Amino acid sequence: MEKTKKYKVTNNAKDVRKFRDSFLGKDILVEPKKFIFTNKPPKENGVWKVENIEKLEKKKQLNPKEVIQNGNKKNRK
Repeated sequence: MEKTKKYKVTNNAKDVRKFRDSFLGKDILVEPKKFIFTNKPPKENGVWKVENIEKLEKKKQLNPKEVIQNGNKKNRK
């Protein structure tokens, strides 16, 4: 059973950053202004913007019809 992702982590730096995903056990390269979903937030505060997905869904900022693949948004109609 796959764990649900709890955090949306966005790269605020102006260069590609490496994010260590403890669930996958490997490093993920994240381009500037792109995001990934993870279970644990990173410890570097200045580089990453961390948002709780449950809070975003409650505020309806995250559309449930929105499909997210590799940090890119694709809307279904």
